Amino acid sequence: MAALEKLYDVFSAPPPPVIEGCPCCIDTRGVDVLLSTPLRELSGKVLWRYITGAYLTVGGDRDFRYLLPRIFDLSAFSPFEIPDTEIVLGKLARARWTTWETLEREAVWQFVDAWFDYALEQDLRDGAEGWLVGSRAESILCGAAYAGMPLSGWLARLLEPRAAPLLADLVERYPNGMSAFWEDAPGGLEQLSPILARGSA
Repeated sequence: MAALEKLYDVFSAPPPPVIEGCPCCIDTRGVDVLLSTPLRELSGKVLWRYITGAYLTVGGDRDFRYLLPRIFDLSAFSPFEIPDTEIVLGKLARARWTTWETLEREAVWQFVDAWFDYALEQDLRDGAEGWLVGSRAESILCGAAYAGMPLSGWLARLLEPRAAPLLADLVERYPNGMSAFWEDAPGGLEQLSPILARGSA
């Protein structure tokens, strides 16, 4: 995916010399592995320990930006290694990503946009094969809303005829069967709710 390679390119940097954190928590986060392993070889297991504490008990801007491409890579293409897309994208808000350089913001936006299309296709494929339609695209919508991204373009895609099975699934689950993370993104849910309440544009 071109957007993924751009993300790696834009955020390319040497490993930070240290990842700081709460003294009582840092030893459980495996940060030594994060700094000694080549970025593209980092596993979801070690990254997930970092993500859950990032900007809370461990880490800061330099290490988050360094790790971001690999975190997004595995979140999109190996979701069993890094679950909870909403948490991953929500870290952008804590990182104040809207204050980053234009090239960095564009790389993030383009990747999330491509990620949504990929997730939508995966959801529709699952539905066509008789599995549950799934919630990959919903998780991205929720996480993007938490990160402060406008949802209008993705909501328009959700209303395209090809996305009808996914929209039907969301309508069926609305409001009580949707991701619990929407509580952290009320503005995004406010944008999505009218569509789901009507079941159409």
